Amino acid sequence: EWLGDVAGADLLGARMKAPLSARGEVRALPLLNIAMGKGTGIVTSVPSDSPEDYIALMDLKNKAAMREKYGLADEWVMDLEPIPILEMPFPAAAGNAEVV
Repeated sequence: EWLGDVAGADLLGARMKAPLSARGEVRALPLLNIAMGKGTGIVTSVPSDSPEDYIALMDLKNKAAMREKYGLADEWVMDLEPIPILEMPFPAAAGNAEVV
């Protein structure tokens, strides 16, 4: 059933339930490397699997002008951290490395 049209820009910052995530809720954030002419233009961002997604998150965190351009509140972005999924043990002198 068609309910209406929504511009993607109107979804930026919207809260979405993510029952299987560690956070339970996520916000819609811009991802500039997707093709807007295909599908909905809404995709999941998985910094642990995609270097482009990690870079996009770091850009939003490090560039206040970018957050302002898209109307994103600092608190929606600044506390976001990728969730480590693996830990790689190294010799004690090197420390451990997390894979995110």
